[in-house]
Amino acid sequence: MAIFSPVQVNIVLFILLLILFGHTYFNMNRKNITNRLFMWIMGLTAFAIMLEILSVILNNPNLKQFMVMQKIVNVLGFSVTPIIPFLGYIFSKEWVNRYQKDKIKLNKILLLPLLINGIMAFVSYSVNLLFYVTSENTYERGPLFFILPCVSYFYFGYNLYFIYKQRKRFSWWELRIFNLFYIAAGVFTGIQIVYSSYLTIWNGTAMMIVIIYIFILNDQVHRDRLTGLENYSSYERYIENISFKKINKLFIINIDIDDFKSVNDKFGHNEGDEALKMFANLLIESFSLRRKKLIRVGGDEFLILLEVERKEIVDNYIQNLNKNIEAYNKTKEKPYELKFSYGVACCSNAKEDIHDILKCADKLMYEQKKSRKMKL
Repeated sequence: MAIFSPVQVNIVLFILLLILFGHTYFNMNRKNITNRLFMWIMGLTAFAIMLEILSVILNNPNLKQFMVMQKIVNVLGFSVTPIIPFLGYIFSKEWVNRYQKDKIKLNKILLLPLLINGIMAFVSYSVNLLFYVTSENTYERGPLFFILPCVSYFYFGYNLYFIYKQRKRFSWWELRIFNLFYIAAGVFTGIQIVYSSYLTIWNGTAMMIVIIYIFILNDQVHRDRLTGLENYSSYERYIENISFKKINKLFIINIDIDDFKSVNDKFGHNEGDEALKMFANLLIESFSLRRKKLIRVGGDEFLILLEVERKEIVDNYIQNLNKNIEAYNKTKEKPYELKFSYGVACCSNAKEDIHDILKCADKLMYEQKKSRKMKL
């Protein structure tokens, strides 16, 4: 019974992943590269679990007639295992750049460990390298078995390095979810390497995939599809839970792009969308602090929520935005210039009505916009 308990867990998780894969296939936008990558990771994990189930069942002296099948199952299992963390790296890369203009290029050297492991796995079918199957049809680790965990841990480590290097582009929750996935994968892999009877690698991976799937669905609900910023639904959720947050001061910046209607009228709505995406990228670049919310309310209106103590900090970030927009306008990349008006208000008391503070910021923004029009 002890032998089959891990297999039963694998079967349950395999069925769960198949159900989630079907839900993903019919409900997610498959044109989106991050969604496609996640589906590949989910599908390959389900495939790896199925191979592990077959490997345990076939590892039986009474099933010698299936010795060839057991070898094929192990060749496929050894080949697929490091592909999943490699795809995880590509997924992380595409996730953090999914709304950015400049993409991070794939380092092709990262394919080399994958290639080496794949060749070794296929050679192991007839030569005892990574594994071998005895004449009694029992699986044994080969003298070069260490190559597989080394390759896997190489990708785990590189993923964590990439996340750390790009940490400013990840949100607070994204950092924790993505780090947890690779750290947990490393721990589960280590347990199964030391205690081979515990099938923890794919059990743990499947559970982490479920967690990430929930995170992705939640992110899509609260994300503006055009700009990649958070949407008004995210703002409402934040306001509903603000009483539970220990915030001394909250600064609200209401921003509106000047003369945006003229961009749509002169150059078309597609160009207007490009202007919105560029302005969103400049917001992300300019407001680099962690405790913030960049929100597209709708149209050309944006909200920025900053959890900082001093107004001087807010002013510095607005100056950053002004400098970045001036630098962009000087490139003459577009036949129009980006300009904006803004209003800033502060909430320093938990009893204050946040909506009144927002109205104050909105009023100040329109006063600035009106003042600029009068000067022109």
